[in-house]
Amino acid sequence: MPTAKLVFSTLLVTALLPTAAHAGFYSGDQLYAVCTADKEGKDYFEKSYECVGYISGAVDAFNTTREANHLKSCIPGGVTINELRTTTVNYLSRNPIDRKKSASSQVFAATRKAWPCPTPKKAPAKKKRVRKKR
Repeated sequence: MPTAKLVFSTLLVTALLPTAAHAGFYSGDQLYAVCTADKEGKDYFEKSYECVGYISGAVDAFNTTREANHLKSCIPGGVTINELRTTTVNYLSRNPIDRKKSASSQVFAATRKAWPCPTPKKAPAKKKRVRKKR
């Protein structure tokens, strides 16, 4: 499991790389490419860290937003970064048309499909008290 310092460094380096600006700055296609890098390639480890760094950062951002809105994370506590990676890569693999969208929206879609948030229960309607005429 990568250390927080390594993940931060990877995200920092990734953020400084020149990329074409579009919604989200990082497309699902780009994320899929780094997450499915050739294991024999000379840059495999860098791309692997870029992949898990991006995904874990996106999930942290989603969870922070939920916490700010007084909601709990929908992803169970025991889920590993590798499970998040596998879930995201499988989703991207099955939805190639959606990979044109932002990578963060694809991570969000993948995690919501794998671990849907429970639908909030509505509070039962209060019964109106009817006064009986005497």
